[in-house]
Amino acid sequence: MSDVKTVLIVDDDPDLRHTYELVLSAAGYNVLTACDSIEGESQAKEANPDLILLDVVMEEVDAGIVFAERFAATYPIILLSSIADSSVKVFDIHELPVKTILQKPIEPKALCDAVRTVIEA
Repeated sequence: MSDVKTVLIVDDDPDLRHTYELVLSAAGYNVLTACDSIEGESQAKEANPDLILLDVVMEEVDAGIVFAERFAATYPIILLSSIADSSVKVFDIHELPVKTILQKPIEPKALCDAVRTVIEA
């Protein structure tokens, strides 16, 4: 029996959430989704995912950063950002409690590669 890994996608953009869900499901992951940090927190506590893909800007400008600071000790996190270049300039990426930051839009192969790298680490 294979050990299917669970990825939780927390992003307020329904189109991106759906796209990433399709890509990762096709790659063999069990995928859960949440539309904001509140729902994401609930899903994470309930499902105990192997990885969280987390949007930086949701209901608040820094919602993803705050979420990451609260949960990175428990779950590996990849930040998803349409402002990644700016984020790297504002926040020292080595100080953020995340594995990496991916710039949106994310090519399917790059997404799968990043997820696989973090989950297999």
